[in-house]
Amino acid sequence: MGGDRTQARRARWLGVFSVLACLLALMSLVGLVRSLVAMTYLNVRFVHEVNPLSRAVSYYVFTERGAEVFAATLSVLALATLTILLGLAQLRVRIGPAATTLFGVWCLGLVLCAVFPTDNAPQVESVHGLIHQFAGASLFVSLPLAGLALGRSLRGQPEWAATGRGVRRLALGAATLAVAYLLARLPDLLPWITFPPATDFRAYSGLIQRLLFVLELAMLLMLATRLLQVSWTRLRNRPGRVPAAADVRPELDGVVRS
Repeated sequence: MGGDRTQARRARWLGVFSVLACLLALMSLVGLVRSLVAMTYLNVRFVHEVNPLSRAVSYYVFTERGAEVFAATLSVLALATLTILLGLAQLRVRIGPAATTLFGVWCLGLVLCAVFPTDNAPQVESVHGLIHQFAGASLFVSLPLAGLALGRSLRGQPEWAATGRGVRRLALGAATLAVAYLLARLPDLLPWITFPPATDFRAYSGLIQRLLFVLELAMLLMLATRLLQVSWTRLRNRPGRVPAAADVRPELDGVVRS
């Protein structure tokens, strides 16, 4: 009797956690899609004001109403990342302290970049511009490293092993683009050094940054999609669930045929 009661209580809590994870996955997917649409809008709407090949996405804050869209996009992206982490926690997925810390740095960097805009000048001239530069630099490092750490952790969990491999591949691609972006910006970072024209790739730094953003967004979308799949499957297959008519009909058909 006591065992049945314990099992029923366990099934009830599993259902609650699965529902929460499912809702968090849906919230994160909505936020990520919104961020993708907003960034696409900024790139298309202001293509003649901010060169997507050479200028960073931070300069959209100097376009008409671009500051509001840009800040909202970064804030929603940080919130979507947090909902993914909370959803993974609901399913007792092992994230690991390293990945958790790096995801936290990513979210903090997004918020700081949203609150403190960059300077509309070749060199940083203000405190808020300096904060933006350091926060923006952390974004290029934190999420790729978080993806590598999380991919290693997910590799040992059967439901998440394939996702872990996919996240790891995207993280490696993002890390490669992050290094490429750093190399492209070296003339700005080291203005006292004269670089030969053949090694100056600043004309393509904006494109590299946008490709990096695409890979990072794809990594988060992969996690959110898998979170929705796993939470929905656990919700349907939880112990003690009353089968729906659609689930029972195939079994009845088998009995009739026999």
